[in-house]
Amino acid sequence: MKNSPYLAILLTLLTWITPGFVAAATTVTVSGEAYLANITPEEAQSLAVKRARNNAIGQVCGVRIQSETLVENLVLQSDFIHQVTYGRVVKEEIVKWDVELDQKSPTTPPALTYQVTMIVDVQEEKGEPDPFYKVNVKLNKSVYESNEEMIINVSATKEGYLTILNFSADGTVTLLFPNKLRKNNKIKAQQDYQIPSPQDREHLMKFQVATLPGHKKDTEYIKVISTRGPIDLLSEIKSTGNYGIMNSAKFAVTEVARLMAAIPIKDRAENTAVYQIVNPRLQ
Repeated sequence: MKNSPYLAILLTLLTWITPGFVAAATTVTVSGEAYLANITPEEAQSLAVKRARNNAIGQVCGVRIQSETLVENLVLQSDFIHQVTYGRVVKEEIVKWDVELDQKSPTTPPALTYQVTMIVDVQEEKGEPDPFYKVNVKLNKSVYESNEEMIINVSATKEGYLTILNFSADGTVTLLFPNKLRKNNKIKAQQDYQIPSPQDREHLMKFQVATLPGHKKDTEYIKVISTRGPIDLLSEIKSTGNYGIMNSAKFAVTEVARLMAAIPIKDRAENTAVYQIVNPRLQ
């Protein structure tokens, strides 16, 4: 398959800021933790950092933040912000990592917990989202085998511009759409779109998924954003091949937030799709 990005996505938090908000950021020291159970060490570390960010935003912005964990067959599927979070991380610094080993008795296996302490700067947003502005996303599968093709089905209640991001377990973030092959990302209201389109999959590009090297299974995450105004993320970031690559989730969070600063909360909508990839050769 030509022009196929490597998809191995780990959850992260995206938060945005509205224009005209000039209050200084609030600095807080927070911690986040994650148990190393049914997930890889990399996933546990990223989950601990994400929870620390969530705690910082919740501490600064109040109780409007709600996190939710999805579990299927005792396997962690995702941990994410379920409601719009009215704040964003503008700066962060990891102070230290701790590892705790808890063993209740000699006959039970020990439980390992990663805990991160961070200093985080948070800016609070103003405004309210438009309850009638929604973007919907559905994948062609919920569980893929390595090297299978992913098709992203998207629609929005209002005309706008579509951005699709892919967060990787190695810490990088890929801008899947728009890309160098398809720069026009304007969509019409109440119209169904396939990304890539059937024509593009025939002649131009396909999205193929794969687990990280040596992994039997990975939980993946697609973030879809629709905005009433355009954001030029592709020209702002380093491109590798036909897709924009951001070297860290931290950079992605702050860079996307900066570019969206010109778009009020009521003029944007977002949604997510969670799925799994399995490697049959390692089962």
